[in-house]
Amino acid sequence: MWIAGVAVDKATLNFDKEFSYVVPTQFLDIIQKGSIVLVPFGQGNTLRMGVVLSLTESSDTKRLKNIVDVKTEDWSVSDFALKMVKYIKETTFCTYYEAARTVIPYSYQYKISSGKLELKHKAPTEKLYTVNFTEITEKLTPKQQKVYDYLINSHKTIKQICDDCNVTKAVVDKLIEKDLITSYIAEKESIDTDYYSLNEDITLTQQQQKVFDDILATNDGKPHLIYGVTSSGKSAVFIKLIRETLIQGKNAMLLVPEISLTPQIIDLVKSYFGNVVSVLHSKLTTTERLGQNKKIQSGKARVIVGTRSAVFAPIENLGIIIIDEEHEKTFKSENSPRYSAIRVASFIAKQCNAKLVLASATPSIESYYLAKNGFYHLHTMTKRYNDMPMPHVEVIDMRMQALNGDTGVLSKAVIKYLSDNIRDKKQSIILINRRGYSTVGVCKDCQNTLQCDSCSVNLVKHKSGNKLCCHYCNKSYPVIDKCPICGGEIQYIGYGTQKVEEYILSYLPNARILRMDADTTGKNDSHTQMLKDFANKKYDILVGTQMVAKGLDFKDVNLVCVLGIDGALNQMSYNSNEMAFNLLTQVIGRAGRWTNDAIAVVQTYDSSNHIITLAQNGDYEKFYQSEIAFRKMNIYPPFCTMCQVAFTNEKEIQVAKDAAAFLKIIQRIAPYMENMPLVVLGPTPFNVSMVSGIYRYRLTIKCKNTKIFRDFLRKVIDEYLKDKNNRSGLYVNMNPVQE
Repeated sequence: MWIAGVAVDKATLNFDKEFSYVVPTQFLDIIQKGSIVLVPFGQGNTLRMGVVLSLTESSDTKRLKNIVDVKTEDWSVSDFALKMVKYIKETTFCTYYEAARTVIPYSYQYKISSGKLELKHKAPTEKLYTVNFTEITEKLTPKQQKVYDYLINSHKTIKQICDDCNVTKAVVDKLIEKDLITSYIAEKESIDTDYYSLNEDITLTQQQQKVFDDILATNDGKPHLIYGVTSSGKSAVFIKLIRETLIQGKNAMLLVPEISLTPQIIDLVKSYFGNVVSVLHSKLTTTERLGQNKKIQSGKARVIVGTRSAVFAPIENLGIIIIDEEHEKTFKSENSPRYSAIRVASFIAKQCNAKLVLASATPSIESYYLAKNGFYHLHTMTKRYNDMPMPHVEVIDMRMQALNGDTGVLSKAVIKYLSDNIRDKKQSIILINRRGYSTVGVCKDCQNTLQCDSCSVNLVKHKSGNKLCCHYCNKSYPVIDKCPICGGEIQYIGYGTQKVEEYILSYLPNARILRMDADTTGKNDSHTQMLKDFANKKYDILVGTQMVAKGLDFKDVNLVCVLGIDGALNQMSYNSNEMAFNLLTQVIGRAGRWTNDAIAVVQTYDSSNHIITLAQNGDYEKFYQSEIAFRKMNIYPPFCTMCQVAFTNEKEIQVAKDAAAFLKIIQRIAPYMENMPLVVLGPTPFNVSMVSGIYRYRLTIKCKNTKIFRDFLRKVIDEYLKDKNNRSGLYVNMNPVQE
């Protein structure tokens, strides 16, 4: 008998393995590694989905259950993909099924329906019309002839026919009645915009050419890190590297951190490589996702451009993986499996013998450390393209402004800069990394702040809809004027993108302002359209959250202004300085990419902060030296791995008790482990201790991420989960992103 080793959905951490099932005779011809299966699970034989990880022959089938249903499409999980599944499970502490799910193509994801497996995502259908090629026995009217000729060798919808031929549906119906055209139902195709690749080659500058040549010349398997100042022309190097890879007969992948960055990079890449480019990100519709997936599986896609999850795209024969803005935290998944796209890309590159190229104007401390110490090849680009100067950076001390009576959201100096820019037909970008109108509602009498009843965070006032919103669970509440505790007057303070927009209009009523934040970019194509409109100068000022801080390239932007940076500087996290420095440097770099008179303004209540000074001077090297010394002294990455063990429960007393119980298990087992240095911090509540009614505690372990440590942690988890007194959920997050 054939036995399938199956990764089963919803298996708990302490009861997760390859579960063995008998393959019934009717499935022997179709089952294979990677097949999606339906299996009975547990004492109640509940039907669950699974993925076949192995197939073996055995005569010992006692107590084994039979597989109920099998789906094997025109794909299979390769041995390489199965290796990746095991790698993800091993390094992220997820279940086998959670790891296997990452390599299942979107078009072959299933759900359970009436005891069978059914495709989860089905492409929409549409009715198409075409010529029937029967004999024409009577003369057609001019309109009928026009439609008939239009449909020869084409397949169109009724709307396309009526619009293009300027006829009514009655004309089409008459042709159907005459049996001259026919209709049928077809799967709606995702149509890529037609791009024609440019024949001309890119001419690189001397510093770009050196980076390109040096990357091509090395084949020792080490990753490459390009440290290039903003607007140094890293994208041109990417294009040349991708072109060279395609010439060699191999395929390429380019990962970017944010959806907001994809429109410009997609246009750039498609302008050179045409429709061999496939695009993957979370804003695609089901039809678009299915279309892109089909394109990749058919081999028509040779260049993948996408965000984090695109790293799992089933593209073969990879020659290069490029990760732009590699410092961005969005490359780390905060949902299970909690993987790092950079680490997964490194694994793939080693397995495929492909080049891995990381790039940033502000490399992560960990990557720069590895490059400095010879683990990566380091390539530097210190000059802007066409020798454009960096913008002049002006720091405005808002405390001093307040003493002079200037207490507005924007200083009077910035209002004047904006006004001058509008007069000179130039554009401006304003970064405020908070959406909404007012960020806090506080009682003037008892100082009570209005908080979400399901999350331990302040509610944010939104002017659109006149409501209070929780930015964690998305609950909304009516705006109130009286304190629910003492009846005192509620004062709304702080500011977000909505108030900034309103404030500018109060001084510059004719300003054309585009606001980009999570409230305005909900539609699938909104990012693309907004950025196109701004590039086409339909707006004077772009106000947005950090989605406008990086990767964008506009010729007429010669003023950027950063608001609210003090909040980023004062966060309680070992990497808060890095995140603040990166944000400042990146947004400053949006100005003056094509002009030499650009200004960047930083408004702050802490003008003497050394991070602001270093960003003002564009001194990444000095920032790195300061930060690496701090991390070495306090044992933070890259000198350790930060392992976060999180506990969740509806009762705070229970979650605190369970976190303490986990610590006691560590204290009991750790002394018997050799070659395993670790420091345990906590347990403590998360910075946001409750989300959607669930309390959250954590233990933070400074460790070396070795197999010895991971095996130790699994022992601790097993003991914790076996004790029925421990009722809190648990998950592990290696090197978590700052809250």
